[in-house]
Amino acid sequence: MKRTHHRTSLIGKPSAGLAALPFMLLAFSGCPGANDSNDPYNPFQDLPPIEYSGRPIDLESEIVPLGLLEEGQVLQIRVTGDYVQAVLILAEDDEFEEAGRLAGGGPPDTSFLYRARIPAKYYLYVLFQRGVSEFFREATAAVELGDETYSPPAAQPVRVHFDDDFIRGLHDPIDGTTDELDFLDSISDEVRRQVIERLESIFAGTPIEILDAEDPVSGEDESTLRFRRDTRLADDEDVLDVFLPDPDDLHPECESPRVVFGRIVNSEGVSDMDVGNQNHADAAEVFVGSFQGEGATCRTAVINSISTIVLGLSHTAAHEIGHLVGLFHVPLTDIMERSPTLAFQRELSFRRGQVLLDYQLPRSNEIETTVLTTVYQDPDFYFQAAFGRP
Repeated sequence: MKRTHHRTSLIGKPSAGLAALPFMLLAFSGCPGANDSNDPYNPFQDLPPIEYSGRPIDLESEIVPLGLLEEGQVLQIRVTGDYVQAVLILAEDDEFEEAGRLAGGGPPDTSFLYRARIPAKYYLYVLFQRGVSEFFREATAAVELGDETYSPPAAQPVRVHFDDDFIRGLHDPIDGTTDELDFLDSISDEVRRQVIERLESIFAGTPIEILDAEDPVSGEDESTLRFRRDTRLADDEDVLDVFLPDPDDLHPECESPRVVFGRIVNSEGVSDMDVGNQNHADAAEVFVGSFQGEGATCRTAVINSISTIVLGLSHTAAHEIGHLVGLFHVPLTDIMERSPTLAFQRELSFRRGQVLLDYQLPRSNEIETTVLTTVYQDPDFYFQAAFGRP
């Protein structure tokens, strides 16, 4: 299999040394209200809050303080810029004053509402497209008081569908036997049942409600997750969930195309995560065929037992559901780690970690990884802050 080469770029350094980190802004050269000297400053502490005037204000920092928000306070937010990828809403972090915790977000170039669920200091984090020169990183922000009756949904139903022949994606198209295909067919219903149970367990106690095809209509907008039989080959621009082993000297025949295990599909057919869970009816897919290798010597361990099949499929599904509701990748062994299937033989959970971003270098198959040391993702906090559940 062709493995994508990675270069890792840490913005700052790992969290253990974050408190001693001299703060540097990447996107802008100046900072309103900051120290005019060259001394390091902390935009989470040293910048004044933006005015709630509704007028577009030129930003000189990618971090924009919103000030102290009380529970129930609603803001209308609009950030505009040619290369703005997303707008993150952060709440003050309870461990580091140089960082914020993901609390919501929305798209650029359009107004969206945010209701504070937890009293705290809040910030905007303007996330620019990776690889864009600092020279082109310009944006404006307009913030004003919003409709007090607005509230995000209390829950996000996710309906899970299985194609009738989804399990056959695990059948080896080269050396697979009829008996093996019959066995896969025989365990199809059991795998479905256990995957649903595993997803319900993973999201127990969160606003994510797992529905199967037979459950009644929830009466709310539903996201969908579909298990497909297909093998999904990676496009050049895709960031890969690398799972299949590289070929070695003893098994050169195991050179295989790169594959994708799951993706988000929005209404325009574009694969992209839903920052802040603004789209309550988006969709995700899991490609079951991407889990099997070809030929007897190149098969993957994911098909060794029902339990490993269930873990592989359910962890990947939970990862995509995380993206459906606004969670990013994190650089630790976690459901939101970019390659969750690497750990399919053990239980995974959601954990606190710094946000990790991937982007493909131009005219290259190298993927650059950036860790935002100033942005933490704490799923328990995010589920409380971004949803309207009491």
